[in-house]
Amino acid sequence: MKVSPLTRYGLRAIALIYLFILLIVPVGTIFYRSFEHGIVQFWEWITTPAAISALQLSLLIVVIVVPLNVVFGVLTALALARGRFPGKGVLQAVVDLPFAVSPVVAGVALILLWGYGGWFGGVESLGFRVIFGFPGLVLATLFVTLPFVAREVEPVLREIGTEQEEAAATLGANAWQVFWRITLPAIRWGLTYGVVLTVARALGEYGAVTMVSSNYPGISQTLTLLVNSRYTDDYNEFGAYAAATLLMFVAIVVLVLMSLIERRAKSRVADASGTGADGPASPDTVVETQLTVPHGPESIDAHQVVTEHVHHDAAPHGSAPRNASAREKGV
Repeated sequence: MKVSPLTRYGLRAIALIYLFILLIVPVGTIFYRSFEHGIVQFWEWITTPAAISALQLSLLIVVIVVPLNVVFGVLTALALARGRFPGKGVLQAVVDLPFAVSPVVAGVALILLWGYGGWFGGVESLGFRVIFGFPGLVLATLFVTLPFVAREVEPVLREIGTEQEEAAATLGANAWQVFWRITLPAIRWGLTYGVVLTVARALGEYGAVTMVSSNYPGISQTLTLLVNSRYTDDYNEFGAYAAATLLMFVAIVVLVLMSLIERRAKSRVADASGTGADGPASPDTVVETQLTVPHGPESIDAHQVVTEHVHHDAAPHGSAPRNASAREKGV
C-alpha cells in the first residue's frame, strides 16, 4: 500500500510528539530541577554518605545479579529451546511469571518464605538474616530480572537450529566444546541485550526491594529507595531530583558501555569476514574452527570447516546448486 508523503510525515510527527511528552519532558525536568541550585549544591547532594552507600549497594546488587541471571538464563533458554521433557509448558509459564506478577506481590512472597515464621525463616536463628537485609535485596532483584536473559536467548537458539552443533559433535567435540565454540558465539547478541535489560531493571527496581528492605541508609537502602526517602520522608525535593539524576546517569553509562562493546565486537566480526589478507572475501567464505578431540591415550586436532555460500545473485537456470559442506581434516 502506497502512503502519501503527508501521511508519512504526519505519523512521524505524532510519534515524535508522543515520545517527547512521555520521555523527553519528564527526564528534562528532572535534570533541570537537579541543577537549579547550581552544580555545587548538586554535588553535595550526591556525595552525602547516604548517597554514596546507596550507589555502592545498587552497583553491588547488579554485580551479583547479572552473572547469576546469565548462567541460569542461558541454561533455561537451552532447556526450553533444545530440551523435550514433561512440564516444559509449566517452565515456560514460570519464566514469564515475573512479567505478570506485581513486584510488590513478589516482595510479599519473599517475606512469607524467608521472613520470621516463614518456610525458610529458620535461617535467621543461625544469624543469617534475609528479609530486611542485603540477601533479601538480591533475591527480590533476581526475581524481577529472571526472564530477561532467558527470553532474549531462547529465540536466537531456535533460529540458529542445531545443525552446526551436530556437525561439531560428529567431529568429536564434547558438550562443553560445542557450547563454548559454537553455541555461545551464536547467541552473544541476544545475551548482550538480556544483560542490558537486566542491568537497567536491577538499577531501577523499587517495588520488590521496598518490601524486603529496612531502608536504613548504609545498610539496605538502594538508590531508588534513597530517591523515595528524600522525597517523602525528608521533604528534600531537590535532593531527590539529584539522586534520581545520579541513578539515570549510572544507567546511561552502563548502556553506553554495553553499546560500545557490542559495536566493537560487530566491527571485529565484519573486519574478519569482510576482508582477508589477500583482498576481499570471495562469495564462498570458509570458516575454520579448531577442535581438540580426545582420541585414545593421545589427542588429535581436528578442523571443522564450514563453507557458507553467500548468494549475491540468483543462480542461473539449470545450474547445479552449490551446497554448504563440512569436512574433517586429519592432522
